[in-house]
Amino acid sequence: MAPEVLKRHYGPEIDIWSAGVMLYILLCGVPPFWAESEQGFAQAILRGVIDFKRDPWPNISDSAKSLVKAMLEPDPKLRLIAKQVLEHPWLQNAKKAPNVPLGDVVKSRLKQFSMMNRFKRKALRVGL
Repeated sequence: MAPEVLKRHYGPEIDIWSAGVMLYILLCGVPPFWAESEQGFAQAILRGVIDFKRDPWPNISDSAKSLVKAMLEPDPKLRLIAKQVLEHPWLQNAKKAPNVPLGDVVKSRLKQFSMMNRFKRKALRVGL
C-alpha cells in the first residue's frame, strides 16, 4: 500500500509503488515493510525506510537497488513513472547481465511468504 493511499489522496503513481513492492519481494523473498499490527504496518510504510543491509541485498547489484528505491519513493511526485522504470539501466541491461541465482535464503523466504498469504486467506474465510 503506497503512502498516499494511507493519506487517502492518490493517483496512478500507486501502480509504480505496487510494482516496486513486488520487485522487492521477488529479489529478497520478503515484503519491504512489516509490522505486527495494522497501525505499525502503516507507520512503516509512511517512514519509508527500506532495508538493503539484510541478506541477500549485499549480493544484489546497486542498479537493482536503485530501481527498487526509486519505485518505492514515498513522495509520489518524485517517484519514477512507468516510462522511467522501463528505461532504467537495470532493466535495459538485463540481457547483458549474468544470471546469478538468488540462493536458498530467498527461495525459502518466498515459500514462507506464499504460505503466509494462503494462511491469511483461509483465516479471513473462517472469520466471515
